[in-house]
Amino acid sequence: MFRKVILNIHMYGGLLCFSYLLLIGISTLNFNHRFSFTIRPASVRTWTQPMTLPGLVTPEAANHDVAAIVHQNNPMVIHALGSFGTFTYADGVWTDSDTYHARFVRPGKEYQVDVHPSRGRATITRTRANVWAMIRDMHGLYAVYPDSLLASSFKWYTEISAIVVLFACISGVYLWTARRRERRIGLIMLGAAGVVSLSLMVLITTYG
Repeated sequence: MFRKVILNIHMYGGLLCFSYLLLIGISTLNFNHRFSFTIRPASVRTWTQPMTLPGLVTPEAANHDVAAIVHQNNPMVIHALGSFGTFTYADGVWTDSDTYHARFVRPGKEYQVDVHPSRGRATITRTRANVWAMIRDMHGLYAVYPDSLLASSFKWYTEISAIVVLFACISGVYLWTARRRERRIGLIMLGAAGVVSLSLMVLITTYG
């Protein structure tokens, strides 16, 4: 009876975490191996639109303080563009006396904006990430939307999956010990995996 309960938890716990572990596995491979098809953007669009921002802070007015320029200018550019969600990264710089270049990154999209104050216009380039990049960016994405119940649930899903994987490791060994066949190959695999894991931990601890 106890073995059957362990087997059911082992099996259905794996099914519960299947989609999460699949996404994490794909994204981890994507982190380590940046193949060209995972980097290629889904689409790139460039357009020009009116944008009058006479209040943009120049390098001279900010004593060439780059952080102060970005802090004051980028919110004005965002307001002129209209709301396009939470961005995870932003920077900006004056590339010449009449061009302020701003860059905004949000999950799935990147905006490059060149504002020309004297002409009252701006050139915007929007790059959409492909599905592989979106899967990769799911690591830690819940922190970008702290007020979103759906995004926050990903954090709890991570915790549940970690517990299930830990349980699966222990229960897998327990279920294997109940089998009378294939004991030798099981011991070899268990011992080899243990040696490799311990060697890796020693290597990281020793050499950082």
